[in-house]
Amino acid sequence: MFDFDSVQNALEKLQAVTDAAEAHGTLCGLLLGQQDIAKWIKFTLDDIPEQNDLLAQEHLQLLQELFDQTKQQLYSDDMSLELLLPDDSDEFAIRLLGLASWCQGFLYGLALNGEALVRGLSEQGRECLEDLLEISQLGHDEEETDETEVVYIEIVEHVRLSVVYMNEELNPLKTSSLVH
Repeated sequence: MFDFDSVQNALEKLQAVTDAAEAHGTLCGLLLGQQDIAKWIKFTLDDIPEQNDLLAQEHLQLLQELFDQTKQQLYSDDMSLELLLPDDSDEFAIRLLGLASWCQGFLYGLALNGEALVRGLSEQGRECLEDLLEISQLGHDEEETDETEVVYIEIVEHVRLSVVYMNEELNPLKTSSLVH
């Protein structure tokens, strides 16, 4: 999995309009609509760097690898999707804001696909979407305790599984076990 700080650094160097958590959320939302990297980059960066800017190309390569890995995780049948969130060593408030930001990005990316995609969700899929909307409004004023840490971990897992569930509804995996 990608290191949050390295993606954050690459986005900052590329003068992105968002942070790493929101950018990854947007990526996942776009992938539910089977969008390509060009669309994600368009909504993540203000300007596409020049081809001769080698450092910028290096940062873009990191984003390409993140795109490829996220797409592979999301479309695999092992539910291996990992959310790109601030590290566990970061302050609890930063992690909470990162999770809210991730959900905001996801909802934005999903919306960029158009309304028809969301209409394709079942009632349970729409409930997942409503949960993510609620989580996107989390504040940073929670005190870190053992209990809030456990709840945070459960919420992250709920978000992850909600995205996997909605993706499965919108993009059912093709079974490759057809007998000839």
